Amino acid sequence: MMKKLDQGVNQLWPSPVYKTSIAKEDCESLLTMCLESQNIADPDGDATSNLIETSDLLKRIANEKFSEFFKEVYSIDLENYNVLYKAWLTGSTNGYSMETHNHSGSPFVAVFYVLSEHTEKGGELVITDPRTNANRGYTADFMEQFSPLVFKPNTGDVIIFPGFLYHHVRAYNSKLRIAIPVDLFFYNEN
Repeated sequence: MMKKLDQGVNQLWPSPVYKTSIAKEDCESLLTMCLESQNIADPDGDATSNLIETSDLLKRIANEKFSEFFKEVYSIDLENYNVLYKAWLTGSTNGYSMETHNHSGSPFVAVFYVLSEHTEKGGELVITDPRTNANRGYTADFMEQFSPLVFKPNTGDVIIFPGFLYHHVRAYNSKLRIAIPVDLFFYNEN
């Protein structure tokens, strides 16, 4: 379907970034699950293990939050689609950071902050404009629209965005921080 310009302002090529949260009791249950997981002791361990397969709670919460995102952003019911989730723990030690990357192959990603202190400890999630060189030729008056989104997470926060968006995590200085990225995939039963 071609996009047509009828009149007025048309915002094209959207990259929705959605912030929500999980209930305190669900956050505490996920924290317990993570602390009991063998992955937490080895944050550089096997990223191929899928936490969704071992946690009905995480699967339920991921489905609730992605459903909320799709209803709010696209006005569609996620229940009409066949989806799979893949989830893992990110690094949790003092000084941890993550280089710029995207979630190639995953249409959408959510990051669940199960334990996070955002006060001057670092660890910000930085999401960048996916339009390479889109800012060329603009004066300083326009630069804010091309600036990265910098998010300082708190315990219980959830950020959902398209998997193609490049992002990184700044180094943080905390004894323990736990985040669970969850990729969403669509599939056809045939």
